[in-house]
Amino acid sequence: MKKKGLIIGGICLAAIAGILGYNHEAVRVVFHNVYSPSVKLDESTQWDGGKSYEKLQYSEVSENDYLDLYVPDSDEPMPLIVMVHGGGFVFNDSQSRQAQLMYRYFRDHGYACASINYRLAQEAAFPAGVEDVKSAIRFLRANAEKYGYDPERFAIWGESAGGYLSVICGASNDEEFNSVSFIGEDENNPVSSEVQVILNYYGCMEFGTQAADYKELKIPKVVQWASGLWLTDAIKDTGYNDVESYWMRKDVNTLTQEEKDTYSPLYYIQKNLTPENSPSVLIWHGDADLSVPYLQSERLNELLTEQIGADKVEYKLFHNYKHAADQLYSDENLGTLKEYLDTKLAK
Repeated sequence: MKKKGLIIGGICLAAIAGILGYNHEAVRVVFHNVYSPSVKLDESTQWDGGKSYEKLQYSEVSENDYLDLYVPDSDEPMPLIVMVHGGGFVFNDSQSRQAQLMYRYFRDHGYACASINYRLAQEAAFPAGVEDVKSAIRFLRANAEKYGYDPERFAIWGESAGGYLSVICGASNDEEFNSVSFIGEDENNPVSSEVQVILNYYGCMEFGTQAADYKELKIPKVVQWASGLWLTDAIKDTGYNDVESYWMRKDVNTLTQEEKDTYSPLYYIQKNLTPENSPSVLIWHGDADLSVPYLQSERLNELLTEQIGADKVEYKLFHNYKHAADQLYSDENLGTLKEYLDTKLAK
């Protein structure tokens, strides 16, 4: 069966290569999207390394405002990684494949992990998802002593749409996107949503620029179209042409500058972050990504380097890695990520 699948894949790839002709860059990118190594996900649901709290409600705004928290056994409070799943604002939940690959590794390596569920576009438009994540961060900080992790050592990780949410939450201040109260919140004793580290995996930072970016990267429109079918099918009956517009409930190509600023992580970076007052930021992206062009991460890196300094930003482009590539979650790469976090979140 596996051999048959490889033969069919080879035939499809040959057909695509014929269509693309001498566009070697497009052939390379398509090849590494068709043939991409996978990491085996442990199917067991039992974990005996600490305490698990699944579907822990953090807000009463929606039944989908919950998180899954994993706290390793330890004599001392450990750092916490807040994990925000991707899925184009329309798919996935706190138990997405990528979230599981992350928390299963890090909870076994001394980190508390909180995988956040938030309202998707089908339930609520922007800024609902942003407000949910910031509410969850405040809930987690307010309850740090109860659950046993350090409230002063928070990292936020997100992939794809979750990368967008992680950056905008990490770059906005406590007065922004704070209208969703967490359960038990006391307005007289405000709790901060700040984080000490932002980990952005191939996050979408700019809406409406993808066509121009892929043109610069020599990716034909037919490839862009085929790679985006999983998202366009999800919004086919909504009246919107792309998930970003559906999430905004506005055509992203007709937004005013003020509206663009409202949803842009880049705007909040420029508005709020300074070398003296900013989290450290790590950006990882694959150069075979057909969902979010890596040029977005390059521009994000350039802006952050200018805004907060090169010593607080780390950017790595992974050759031949597709969008949400399993290789990013290999023990080797997650070990590298752990070394980075160990340094940035040291006491």
